[in-house]
Amino acid sequence: MRIDEPQFLGARLDRAVALTDSDGQSFRLGQMFGKPLILLLSYYGCDGTCPTMNMELAKVLARVERFRLGADYRVLTVSFDQRDSSATAADFLRKSGGIPEGWRDGWRHAVLAGNDVAAFVGSVGFRFFWSDAAKAFLHPNVLVFVTPEGRVARYIYGTRMDARAIELALTEADWERIANSTAVFDIVTGACFSYNYEEGTYQLNYSLLAGVGSLFLGLALMGLGAWGYRRRFGRLHE
Repeated sequence: MRIDEPQFLGARLDRAVALTDSDGQSFRLGQMFGKPLILLLSYYGCDGTCPTMNMELAKVLARVERFRLGADYRVLTVSFDQRDSSATAADFLRKSGGIPEGWRDGWRHAVLAGNDVAAFVGSVGFRFFWSDAAKAFLHPNVLVFVTPEGRVARYIYGTRMDARAIELALTEADWERIANSTAVFDIVTGACFSYNYEEGTYQLNYSLLAGVGSLFLGLALMGLGAWGYRRRFGRLHE
């Protein structure tokens, strides 16, 4: 199951959405903005891919080096099951291994508090349905990357995650700040990689690299030609 990305990339999420976290604390979605946000939609009664996604995300975030959870970005796991509560969120968090103490301010597990679940998940193009045969919800396994302003920036699919892809998606989500900063490495990284919709992965932007290579080659040839001309011109006047 995949999301119709062109339709939802750039969509603005509702800041006023009310949530309750695993500690019973109420907050608004907008309180998670201001930094790039990784949104993970799960349901807490799941004993399959949902805990796997959360555990794998924790493992891969530990390998992310260029961004610090809490300081540079946030993570929000939200249940799309209306039967869930802060108690089931806490139980799910415990069963999926918990969160390192240093991450607790940056990663929250929550439920929607009196909101229309379908409207919220629909705002990012996420669809799910109950399967009587499987006795489980069928849904895409996807990370939604949101800009500090609350707009959808990127989707990454699958339970097998890559730290490099996470860093690139965070760079893309925070591109406005990075492009106006002195973070040269992040600027170059953001420009040199592009997202492949069909494969759901980041790849080197070969057309850009070829263009830059051609530019430098052209400049080198011009410089070589100018040097040769000056050398010949100098010999004629000796």
